[in-house]
Amino acid sequence: MWFRPLGALVLAVLTLLGCSGTEEPGAQSGTGAETAEQAVAELFALLAIGEFASAASLAVPEQSALASLAEGASVADVVSGLRDGDEGIAANFWSGFAQSIDGFLDQGVEVVGSEPVTTEGADFTIVEIVIGGGDLHHVATRDVDGHRVDLFATFGPALASRLYPQIELLFSTPSADASFILSHMREQVPSLYRAVETPDLAPNVVQDLLQLIELITRIN
Repeated sequence: MWFRPLGALVLAVLTLLGCSGTEEPGAQSGTGAETAEQAVAELFALLAIGEFASAASLAVPEQSALASLAEGASVADVVSGLRDGDEGIAANFWSGFAQSIDGFLDQGVEVVGSEPVTTEGADFTIVEIVIGGGDLHHVATRDVDGHRVDLFATFGPALASRLYPQIELLFSTPSADASFILSHMREQVPSLYRAVETPDLAPNVVQDLLQLIELITRIN
């Protein structure tokens, strides 16, 4: 799984989530890949050559904007990403992720298999990869106008504890924008339940995910 080997390195991803970078805002362009395995293979090929704008379309739309809450992105920025497209935020996410695993990318990434699964009524494909002949890792994808990486199902274990206080703040300061964000977060519950199924999660991380799900599902 990604959470264990990356450890604190995932902070590089979270830091860049809150940055606007050089990407221009706009609607999520392009489509995903024809298969889940192709999506993951294409993603890592693009990350290896620094094509983060091209990699943006391989993230499930809207998830990058929502995940940026983990680094305290403003309500206005998150709403803008949800309404106008979050491709720029997705590009920054992949840039941060590539930095956090830079040494691994040089070793090459091999896709070794995939398995379709259904969680909370949502269909996912779990793609297994090996980096540099080392450990097995899992990337969760969904077919959303083509196959794309599901950020919450894949990175949820690293995001949950940092998202919780931000979601709690949205509940405590109600507004039309807060309700808009919360309604979109509610749609990520199947992905977060999928993240709970990540192999070998520490008990405290499982608890973080379940607490986040419980909070989000208070939304009517």
